[in-house]
Amino acid sequence: MRATLALPVLLCAALPAWGKTDIIQTQYLCERDVLIPVVYVNDGEGGGQAILVAEGQQVMLGRAVSGSGARYAAPEGVSGYTWWSKGDTAMLGWFDADIGEEVTLFAHCLESGD
Repeated sequence: MRATLALPVLLCAALPAWGKTDIIQTQYLCERDVLIPVVYVNDGEGGGQAILVAEGQQVMLGRAVSGSGARYAAPEGVSGYTWWSKGDTAMLGWFDADIGEEVTLFAHCLESGD
């Protein structure tokens, strides 16, 4: 099943005009042939967002601290999706703030050239 990702016009209008902002649109093919489209919005200063479709919902995640690669998540202490990417691979998870644990939903996502 393919999902379409629409980058809201308001998001582009809200980007700072004085900085270098990169917008990268791609998609990842995960196990069970699940396709996850993603738009990365990088502000050039180490911050940014990942906008993706997870389980039929468009989700916007902010850049979070990671030891390696890029990690995007809901604000600290809030339940929500997590997206880890490094090179051409990625992983989608769900963080449950009530119990403080993350569950992996898709462990093997590979960037697709389609």
